[in-house]
Amino acid sequence: MAAAAALLIQSVPLSAQAEPKTELSGRCDYPDRVARYRNETTLILCDSASIERGSATATLDFQQRSWGSMARFSGAMAGNRMTVSRVILRDGRDLAASGTCQIFYRNDGHVSTISCLAKAGSRSVAANFAPSRL
Repeated sequence: MAAAAALLIQSVPLSAQAEPKTELSGRCDYPDRVARYRNETTLILCDSASIERGSATATLDFQQRSWGSMARFSGAMAGNRMTVSRVILRDGRDLAASGTCQIFYRNDGHVSTISCLAKAGSRSVAANFAPSRL
């Protein structure tokens, strides 16, 4: 019986198991070509981000140390791309949303950028996070 249980555990793909929460320090930064759209899009300010993945879902939380969560994007995760279904804003509003988040990696496997853009209510919300390299 123990051998059968061990076989069953080994046959579960790693991608189906939840990953631990990843905490990153850095900052939200926007190129000039994106910053031009700040009148139409809320550009999230942050100095840290966390990635929490389940078997098929994820939550990306962009935080300001002195303020807490500034925006939390949640949705279905496939590989490094998330289809956003909810955005929770700093003021507590939990909004249905549509959009995408993408996690980019450097050649050494570390996160290089987390980029999200979603339409939530009548407004677009964007977060573009770059971890510090220290």
